[in-house]
Parts: sequence; structure tokens; C-alpha cells
Amino acid sequence: MGGKYIKLYGTSDAADSAFLLAEGSVYFYASNVDKYAISGKNLIVGATEIVLNRLLGNDAGRIETAAAADGSSVKRIPAEKFIEGLHTYSFALNVAMVLAKQVALTGRILQKNMDDLESENKKVREYALAYHAIMSRLRLEHEKRKIPWLKELIDEFRETLTCKRGEALFRSIEPAHVKPAASVSERDAEYQRGAIICRENDPGDEMFILKSGSVDVFVGGSRINTIDDPGTVIGESSLLLGEPRAATLKAKNRVIITRIRKQDLKGIAEQQEDFFPGIVASLADRHYSNVTRIENVNKSLIEQTLNREETGLDRQAASARRAQRELSMLRNRVDDVIREKKADFLSDLEENL
Repeated sequence: MGGKYIKLYGTSDAADSAFLLAEGSVYFYASNVDKYAISGKNLIVGATEIVLNRLLGNDAGRIETAAAADGSSVKRIPAEKFIEGLHTYSFALNVAMVLAKQVALTGRILQKNMDDLESENKKVREYALAYHAIMSRLRLEHEKRKIPWLKELIDEFRETLTCKRGEALFRSIEPAHVKPAASVSERDAEYQRGAIICRENDPGDEMFILKSGSVDVFVGGSRINTIDDPGTVIGESSLLLGEPRAATLKAKNRVIITRIRKQDLKGIAEQQEDFFPGIVASLADRHYSNVTRIENVNKSLIEQTLNREETGLDRQAASARRAQRELSMLRNRVDDVIREKKADFLSDLEENL
């Protein structure tokens, strides 16, 4: 592409190579109207779809269009060479930092578009987070038990706008997983029930790997998730980008975690071969998911604009009513199903409905 930009790839193109941005800027078009830039020197871009295909076994074409600004220096990295590079510390760290930046930038676009779609207010946020917490529990039980009626219940409610908003709030802090390594045990820390591990908006100079126990995740004072899977990585984006914490972490019971500072990363990566590939795979998945959601929200924006022109409804009031109605419908349906199926394993969820 001539002029001010050089096209690297377009949406749906095959992901056959990444690119080394030796100097300059690469612009990514998450949609026809949403774009962001990665700028700097010696940055590896275009990794997302290669990681999804080669590490996670997906069959993903390019989700975005990428174009280098005029005067930028860009070199192609074949997919095979890129995958080999992930076993080198400096290369893998580079990829992880760029992907973390893409997750952050697309997350901001997604949140802005969600704000445009529905006026952001405390009630709408609370309803969405409560909705997401119920749906997450139902999905977890279905994964464990494979009960058909649980899947039917999830399918019935997963496409609502309130569900999508709750997912968007959660995805920005969804954790990666790596295998716990005994070699980093000297960095372990123990927290008793109720202890704060880190606070939202505090500086993020460490990342954490959960070894045992359960950690509650709070955003804006609302609990949106509980992490209890050993090997879960938490706070990697804050550490990689030097940005404030996106959430508050609180020990739900006795918790043991491994605390990792940036200067520790090289030694851990050398001791544990799959450490960085696991983080890179998680970040790539989150980036891909963000861009997909941007497209879905943009479609809803068009529909909302048309509906508002027809009805003249106040947007903020309508948003709150809609979120409340969808949450109420989910709660009532779950309550009915629990009683009908005598699902004692969901009794604690019923108490919170």
C-alpha cells in the first residue's frame, strides 16, 4: 500500500509471519473506525494469530488489518522462526510486552464503545458483574459435571447484552496459567484469610503465581471472580507494562503465592521452559477476544442508535432497566432450575440469588 502506510496484512489473511518493527509505528485496525498504534524500536508485532494457531491449536486468520507508518522499518519473521524464538528469553519477553500492550489498548477501545453503547453508571456495572458471576459458576459446574440441562441454561442467557458487558469487565484481568515450579519456592509468600495481596490502582511491580488456596478478585469494590487453580498467573500485564493494578486481590482462605519481580523473569524462564509460552498464549487469546467483542459491540451500537431515534428513550435509564431486567430473568430461571433439578451442588449460589 503506497502513500503514508505500508500494509502488512489484512483481516482474514493467513497468519504466516510476525514482524520485527525495527523503528517506527504499526497501526492496527480493530474495526473500520477503531485503530491503535504500537510504536518503538525492535518490537515484535503480529504475533496473536500465530500463537493461537501454533500453541493453542486454533485455525485463526488475521483478526485485524495492520499497516506500518511511512518511514518505519519492518522485517518479516516466518512463523516457524517466530515459534522457535519463544524459547529465547529476550524474544519471548518482547512478544509478551507487545501483546500485553495490545490487550490494554483494545480493552480501552472495547470499554469506550461499551460506554457509548450504554451510559456507564454504578448500577449497570453492578448488574453486569453479578450476571457474570452467576454465569461463570454455571459454566464451571458444567465443565465438571457435563449435565445437559446446565448447558441449556447457559445457552439461554449467554447472548444478552448484560452478559457481554460482564465478560468485557472480566476479560481485562483474566489470568494465564503455568505449571508451578518448585525452583521458585524461595519467593513464596503466605496470606491468611482476608489479607489484601494487592490493591486496584496500586503500582504493579510484581506478578503472582498461585500455589494453593483461593483468591477473590475485586474491581470497583465488586467481587467478579475467585481464582483457585494452582499455576494461575495474576498481574502479569501490570508488571510487563509498568501500569497500575486492574483489580484488588484478597485471600479467601489461607493462600500461598509465588511473587515474581521483573528482574526475576529471566532466571525463571530459564528454569521453566513453558513459563513464557503460557503467558504469551493467554495474552494472545485475550487480544483476539477483545477485537471480536469490539466488532460485536459496534453492531449493537448501530442497532441502539436506530432504536433511540425511534423511541427517544433516555439512554442511562434504559440501560439500567435493561441490565436489571436481564439479571432478574437469569436469577429467576436459575432459582427455578435448581429447585426442579434438586441441584444441591448449587445451593450456595441459590442463597445469593
